[in-house]
Amino acid sequence: MTARRASGSRRWRGRSLVAAGLVGFVLVAAVVIWRRGYGLTEGGELRGLDRQRMQLEAQKAALERQVRDEAGRAQLGPVAEGRLDMHLPADSEVIVLPAQHPTHHTPSDRAAP
Repeated sequence: MTARRASGSRRWRGRSLVAAGLVGFVLVAAVVIWRRGYGLTEGGELRGLDRQRMQLEAQKAALERQVRDEAGRAQLGPVAEGRLDMHLPADSEVIVLPAQHPTHHTPSDRAAP
């Protein structure tokens, strides 16, 4: 009877190894399929974010152009003349001041009498 039990338990070991192998294969396959689906979902989201980034960069460039245009003399000149009572100076109103350089004293200058 012991020989029968021994051969029966060996058969069960072989079946359990095959069953464990199949379960492991199914688990690995499920993880691979889930990971691929997750990657595809994230890839789609990245493409959408990239499109949005490109649109925002185009909008930023358009706004920067608009700021440059609005900050030009052609746009600011009439506003400065009207609201601030400013005007372009005539040649007789321009005063050129000489450049003044601060005097630098070195220790050797102070020592000399």
